[in-house]
Parts: sequence; C-alpha cells; structure tokens
Amino acid sequence: MFRHLFAAAAIAVAALTACSDGADPDPAETGTTGSDAAGELTDPIVAEGGPSGLGSCAFEFGPQTLAERQFAFDGTVADIVEPEALDAPYGVVFEVTRWYRGGEGTTATVKTYDVSGTSLAGDLGLEEGERILASGDDDFLWGCGFSMPYTDQDAGVFEDVFGS
Repeated sequence: MFRHLFAAAAIAVAALTACSDGADPDPAETGTTGSDAAGELTDPIVAEGGPSGLGSCAFEFGPQTLAERQFAFDGTVADIVEPEALDAPYGVVFEVTRWYRGGEGTTATVKTYDVSGTSLAGDLGLEEGERILASGDDDFLWGCGFSMPYTDQDAGVFEDVFGS
C-alpha cells in the first residue's frame, strides 16, 4: 500500500517539477506573452505574473529550455481518459501530425494532472479536437508554456528548436 502511495507521490512531484511557489515576476522584465516578433516564446504565466496565489514557473520558458524536453510534437487531442484513482493523472491521446523529438507513429498518449487549464500549468485547456504543440518529459505533458495551442508562428519556433 505504501509503495503505491509513494509511487503516486513521486509521479506527482515529477509532473510538477516545472512549477514552484516563487514570487511573481515583474512583467516588464519577462517579455511579452505568446510569440513575439523575434520568434521567441514567452510563457504567459511568467510574463503576466501568474494567477493570483499560484506562484510562478521554476523554468522560464524559451527556446533553450524547450530544447531540453525529451519529447515534442504537433498533435490533435483525440481522447482524454479520466483516471481511475483520484490521485492518478489523466491520459491524453493525441493524433500526431508531426514529431519534433522523442517518438514516432501517428498517436501518442501522455499524462497530465490538469486538463482544465486552470492551474499554474497555464492556459492550456485540453479538449478533444484541439491542436496542440506538446512537449514534456517521462511521458508527462509539461505546462508553464512548454505545451500550447498550435499557431504557425509557434510551430516555426518548435522547428527552429528541434530541427527537421
């Protein structure tokens, strides 16, 4: 029993590694939200100081930190599988349009503890049919700007970061 509880806690810690309870940054120092004209990506939670009381992301989102992710792809949410246990992650099944790193095939299933977009993970409300630029580690989808709704401009940044 304690092994299962410990394993669930370890998974939760791994999934939340990208976030901390740090002080809200000054928006003037962190840049703009979304993609700016220079092709840089800036996490909207970090740039706008984050939701009140939730803190800020531990890793500032940008091309260098994006390049450190184990997987990255462009895909459309095909299904969201609710966990059987309250402390277990959701499974999100994607129809993959393009792999940038870490996988192959036409589908990918990743885990996340937040599908609503209401947590520190940012404004990524996952819904069936939504096209996402996804990235993460150890089969967990990262929030804090590392996964985002698809735009041509942001797809260009993924291409620049991960190459062909």
